[in-house]
Amino acid sequence: MESLPKERAGRLEMFVSLGLLLLGWQIASFFLPEFIVPGLQLIGLEFINMAKEGTLLYDTLLTLYRVMQGLVGGFILGGTLGIVMGTTKTSENYLMPIVNFIMGVPALSWTLIVILWFRGTETRIFALMLAVSFPVFAHSIRDAVKGVSKDLMEMTLAFRPTRGQLLRMLILPSIVPNILTAWKVSIGFAVRVVIVAELVGASTGVGYRMVQQQALLSMSGVLAWTLVLVMMGLGMQGIITGFESRLLRWRPTAH
Repeated sequence: MESLPKERAGRLEMFVSLGLLLLGWQIASFFLPEFIVPGLQLIGLEFINMAKEGTLLYDTLLTLYRVMQGLVGGFILGGTLGIVMGTTKTSENYLMPIVNFIMGVPALSWTLIVILWFRGTETRIFALMLAVSFPVFAHSIRDAVKGVSKDLMEMTLAFRPTRGQLLRMLILPSIVPNILTAWKVSIGFAVRVVIVAELVGASTGVGYRMVQQQALLSMSGVLAWTLVLVMMGLGMQGIITGFESRLLRWRPTAH
């Protein structure tokens, strides 16, 4: 019961801080040119125009699909490698240098590489998202598997479980917190990466619309699409946080 007032206070502080930010922006728009700091009313008009044209819904959902497709692919590949590396030392010795090398390649470099390697916008974007997301999942899940309590491991092994039972009954429940954290970290990174891909190699999506607005010298349009990205990322992270609160209700909370 004590957590409810704290949650309400936290939400109030969030709304106050955002309100002050918007107020400061609006005041600045009175003194600076429109192409530098457009007023909130101009940004709002851009949202209305985007909705009327149908681009707001279509391009937002398309970019969201690209982000989720890449993250799911990265999670499957990275999660598999992470479990393998966390349970087998030999596999870790061989695979970790490759994962680290791929992780060290900048996202912009991967963007240029996939453009040269693949045909088709969707294939390129999926390959890019896969390349930049799976190492994050691999590292997080590998560390989580290696961090499983030795006492619990020895206790479970005393019952002579199969590999499948060990994975299902001990390892997976133990690494859920790390998996959810990896998802929250990857979402923000994935949104930024997919926009880079759409900026340079797509004719649809939020990134492409931002390029259009930049060509028209419309700062209000660029900011409107930027807000779409921010809301998309926050919405996805909110969903993961909701799963986290449900799946990890058993964990004690700090007071």
